[in-house]
Formats: sequence, structure tokens, C-alpha cells
Amino acid sequence: MMMKSRNGAQPRPGTERDYQERIQRVLLHLQRHMDEALSLDGLARVACFSPFHFHRLFTAFVGETPGQHQRRLRIERAASRLRHSREPVTVIALEAGYETPSAFTRAFRQHFGRSPVGFRRMKKPGPPAAAPGAGPLPKEKVMEHRIEECPERRVVFVRRMGRYDKAAGEAWGAVCGFAFPRGLVGRKAEFIGVSYDDPDITAEEKLRYDACITVDREVNPEGDVGVQTLAGGPYAVFTLKGPYDGLKALYRAIFGQWLPSSGRSLRDVPCFEKYLNHPEQTPPQDLLTEVFIPIK
Repeated sequence: MMMKSRNGAQPRPGTERDYQERIQRVLLHLQRHMDEALSLDGLARVACFSPFHFHRLFTAFVGETPGQHQRRLRIERAASRLRHSREPVTVIALEAGYETPSAFTRAFRQHFGRSPVGFRRMKKPGPPAAAPGAGPLPKEKVMEHRIEECPERRVVFVRRMGRYDKAAGEAWGAVCGFAFPRGLVGRKAEFIGVSYDDPDITAEEKLRYDACITVDREVNPEGDVGVQTLAGGPYAVFTLKGPYDGLKALYRAIFGQWLPSSGRSLRDVPCFEKYLNHPEQTPPQDLLTEVFIPIK
């Protein structure tokens, strides 16, 4: 699929896939080093672009400057902590990179239209009605889980942005179109989706979804197909039986019901989903998805 920059410009023929790979490399670097002070020169070196051109290229492809991108990820992570933890606002402000609570409050209000305290006091969304055909999500079923110590996973992936139901389909089509013809999908391959952002916090067009396939050999990034390592460690694992559109209800139940009463706190790595059967070969009511919640 031909990629265009967010401002409508299109790279010259012969450079597009290379530019995609380099910009994606920077996005992963920013994601891993969200709390560090990163220079434009340093980011340009990650991308192997001239510092003179890097800022404009990144902004054209991503739709925001590197600084804006990093600040947005930090403020949205802070909003998630306000919603799902009891940490003091001062602590959350400092961890988001603000020297004073007042500076954090100004930035938060500018982004969300309300103060951090006002945001925390908002009623948290409860589980919506289950999607047609998905069946109810009774509380006792939602609470069933296991604790699993997971290894790191090396994956090839494709990222798409936008509504998760649409972005996921596009990402899976692209990564499978890359991995299967190259013989990268072994018998033990796992199919994993990483939904980085909370739709109740992040604007729809900026939601990030990675379609990932585990690999057991070295693979080089190519165009919009990247390579990354998913974090290991302890996870609480919940299982959804039924259509994928039941995932939103399950996530809301986990974060709204299970987490506050579990005595657990979240690690600063993303949740992910492991798909246990094939949607084109399995009736929707029999689909099985495991949701992995990173915990301390």
C-alpha cells in the first residue's frame, strides 16, 4: 500500500520504503525512551537522516513534531495513571517530565480540557453491553485469570493508526503478506496484537496498533514492516471467548473492576492480545483471545 505523508506529500519513487523504515525506527526509539530528553540530532542519527532535514521529514510523515509526539505520549500516559492508579498528582506530574504540578496542570488542561484532579474525579466508564453474539460478560467470568511469567518475544510487526477495528485488519493484512511468503511463520509462531492507547483518552486518529508475529530467526526491517522485542515479565492473563468486538468490554471490566480490587499495580509496558485461533476458519462465537495485562 502506498504511504503518503500526513500533509499529503509523497516521497520520491525509490525512497518511500526506506523512509518508512527509518521513521518507524524513530517512533520505536521515542516509545522506549519516552522519559528521556532526546535531541533532534540524536533522533536524526537513529533515523540516519541529516539533522537539517529530519525535523521536516518526521513531521510530514507523523503529523506532529518529535517533541509534540513525545509530550503527547507522556500526557496521555499520565491520564491513564490518573484513571487507573491512586498515585498523587505531584508524582504523576514529575514522572511525565514536568518540574511543577502547576506546569503539568496547564498542559493537561490544554490537552484534555480539564484539570488532572477534575479528570480523576470523572466517573470511570463501566463495561458497555456486550456486542451482539458475544454473550454477556458476567463479573465472575471477567475476574477469572492466571498470573504468567512471560519471556521476551521477538516479532515482526506492522503498525497502523486509527480506529482499532479498522487499523487491526489493515495491519494484519500487511504483516501476513510479508511473513508467510518468506517462510517466517513456524509451527510455534504466535499472533499478537498490541493496542497501545486507550480510546477513552487518545484521539481516534492517533490510536496505535501493532500486528505482530513471533519469529525465531534474524529478520531485517523492510519498509513498514519492523522488528521489535515485546517485554517479558509478569502478566495477568484473561481469556475472551467470542468476537473481537467484545475486547473493549473486557478491557473496561479489567481496569474498572479487577485492577482496583486486585492489590496489583501496572508496569509501564503495553498490554497485548494473543489470538489463539484463525478468524477466517473459526465461527465468531468460538474465537479465543488471551489479554495480557502487565503487572508488578
